[in-house]
Amino acid sequence: MKISNSTTNLVNQAYANNVAHQNAANANAKLEKGKEINPSANSANVDFSDRTKDLQKISQALENEPVAMSEKVNKIKQEINENRYNLDADKVADKMVGSLLDKII
Repeated sequence: MKISNSTTNLVNQAYANNVAHQNAANANAKLEKGKEINPSANSANVDFSDRTKDLQKISQALENEPVAMSEKVNKIKQEINENRYNLDADKVADKMVGSLLDKII
C-alpha cells in the first residue's frame, strides 16, 4: 500500500486536532474541578510558601540594614585613613578556616 504526502498530512492534522481537543477538555476539567474545590476561585487569594515568606522577611531586614552597615563602613574608612584600624589576624584566620570547613562539611 502506498501512502501519499497528502494522506500523511491529513493524518497529522487529524492527530493535532485530536490532541488540541483533548488538551482543551483536560484544561476545562481541571478548571471545573478547581471550582468544585474552591467556589470562590475568581477571588484574588494567593498562598505563599514558607520559603517565600522567609525571603520576604529577609528582604525587609535588608532594607533596614544599609543604614547601620554604611555607618560601620564609614567608621572603618575613617580609622583606616587615620591609621588607627587594627586587624586581628587570628580572628580573620579563624573565620576563613571556619567558612572553608562549612563548605567542606
